[in-house]
Amino acid sequence: MDREEAYALVSARIPQRNLVNHSVAVETIMEALARHFGLCEGEVAGWTLAGLLHDLDYAETGEDPA
Repeated sequence: MDREEAYALVSARIPQRNLVNHSVAVETIMEALARHFGLCEGEVAGWTLAGLLHDLDYAETGEDPA
């Protein structure tokens, strides 16, 4: 999955704009952390996507995470 596909998925599945913005912020932080730890570009990409997608199920599980 590339970044554009991931962002489209986040935008479609997370209805609140503030939560989409939060996911983008986490994406940026995860990229910076991966670079700080000296990871290779493939690992950086994985960390970045994980940050962007981390709340993908929030609309379904936010009220009841179990």
